[in-house]
Amino acid sequence: MLNLWRRHTRKCPHDSREALKCQCPIWIDWTTASGERIRKPLGLRDWQAAQRRARDMEADGLTAIASPKTLKEATDDFLKDAESRNLKEATTRKYRWLFNSLESFCKEQGLVFLNQLHEEQIRSFRNGWTLAPRTAGKHLERLKSFFRFCQDNKYLKESPAAKLKPPKVNDAPVVPFTEDQVKKILAACDEYAGNGKRLKALTELMLATGLRIGDACTISRDKVISSKEGYSIELYTAKTGEKVYCPIQDQVGQDVESIPGTHPFWTGESNAEDCAATWRKAYVKLFKQAGVEGHCHQFRHTYATRLLQAGVPLDTVSIMLAHSSVKITQKHYAAWTKERREKIEAAIRKTWDTNATRAKAPKSGTPTAHQLRDRRKTA
Repeated sequence: MLNLWRRHTRKCPHDSREALKCQCPIWIDWTTASGERIRKPLGLRDWQAAQRRARDMEADGLTAIASPKTLKEATDDFLKDAESRNLKEATTRKYRWLFNSLESFCKEQGLVFLNQLHEEQIRSFRNGWTLAPRTAGKHLERLKSFFRFCQDNKYLKESPAAKLKPPKVNDAPVVPFTEDQVKKILAACDEYAGNGKRLKALTELMLATGLRIGDACTISRDKVISSKEGYSIELYTAKTGEKVYCPIQDQVGQDVESIPGTHPFWTGESNAEDCAATWRKAYVKLFKQAGVEGHCHQFRHTYATRLLQAGVPLDTVSIMLAHSSVKITQKHYAAWTKERREKIEAAIRKTWDTNATRAKAPKSGTPTAHQLRDRRKTA
């Protein structure tokens, strides 16, 4: 049987373990079948709510478990496992953000143990997200991954998130910058207050390489290589870990080299995500100043479509973009390939020729009334 008691703070004037007017935290206390005594905070301060929670916990059979896992213990175990698997810091940071949000939700609901989370609570937690569909889908994947981990380690019998369906995601169309827009953006860099020179060099670098802003803004000087043939960049991308090698114009390489520091666009003190977020904010102001609507990822689209329109094969473009599979490149950029456009254009022109030939050809079939009359006159 579960026993409730208040754990009074030093400043609390009450001393009774069941003081109704006291706002000190309520704890639970019970002894398992093996004789082990367990004390855990319940996460509630209202005595009647605590009694209801205790009855629910007894109904769920929590007292029969030798050592039930709290949510905090389970999330800590998951993060330790993630570190041992050498997951990237960016990935573990997203898990921490999710777990902090889940723990805040459970605290409001008075939920302490992992076994208390059912589909209803998880669905309510998910419904409180104010995220874009794609981001919400990624968060749901992480949530399901956490509960699968709990199942595998016998913390739970079944996952409360198993039946939750991901939101529908509509892929945004690929919209590269036009050459006129590129000229306006580069011209606006010259008039940009503060770090206009660095902003222009970063813009030129992304247009010349197709790097994501996270890779471009954190690039180190040793990744920009100068040789007899000219300048090039060589690095491993942060997202896929794929190696990128790309020759760049001498002017772009010289502009990057002219910026002092080990990292031309990064202090190296903050994390990479914060650095990218700072530059994204700068581009919002730059685009507004240039009178151009868009976002900095469109530099990558512009680079890819320039290559494809110049006749570069799709699989080569996939390598230059450091995609893990050519299918990803085909999904987003197939419509821009020169070969495909030429085939479509030839097929359409062929229909024009076919229709014109049909219009000139004599009609066959049942003769009209005029044709019959002319035949009689001739006979």
